[in-house]
Amino acid sequence: MDERRILLVRHPETEANVNGRFVGCGDVPYTDRGERQALLAVDAIADFEPDEIWSSPLRRAHHVAEIAAMRLGVAHVVDGRLNELDFGEAEGLTYQETQERGIEFEFGSQDAPVAPGGESRRDILIRTGAGIDAASGQARHVAIVTHGGVFRSAMVYLLGLPIDAIWSFDIRNAQCAEFRIVDGHTMLER
Repeated sequence: MDERRILLVRHPETEANVNGRFVGCGDVPYTDRGERQALLAVDAIADFEPDEIWSSPLRRAHHVAEIAAMRLGVAHVVDGRLNELDFGEAEGLTYQETQERGIEFEFGSQDAPVAPGGESRRDILIRTGAGIDAASGQARHVAIVTHGGVFRSAMVYLLGLPIDAIWSFDIRNAQCAEFRIVDGHTMLER
């Protein structure tokens, strides 16, 4: 029997989260609350006891993974496939600012970019799936610190849900989800 475990962790709260800014590829600092959440996220990862920790290269995810890896003495693998959704022309803007600039979102399509110049739901799902496969293929217990869009995509990918389910999950900052994969069948454990 082949058994693997994955712990998904969303990065702590950032100033962009609080201010309602679309930040995919950019980097923004944690809020004071985010700083506290980072410590709790490191504790959650330590409790999981991963063989490796993977993360997005963006600081808001990378920072937590790096601290947890140093604390546990395990490898920290940085993988760009775990980056947040590219928001294209909406990057760094609030919803009101996108409306003032005439930027229209496409949340209904699987293949059109969510915002002009950005990625589609299918793009992030394929990219996320490749990152998840790489991480779980290298370690039996792997923690992955990433972003809300990648977390949602990973849920869909791991559980074999339809692509439209990506928007069905409310993933809060510093939330975790643990999966167990037995002989290729994935179960959400907590």
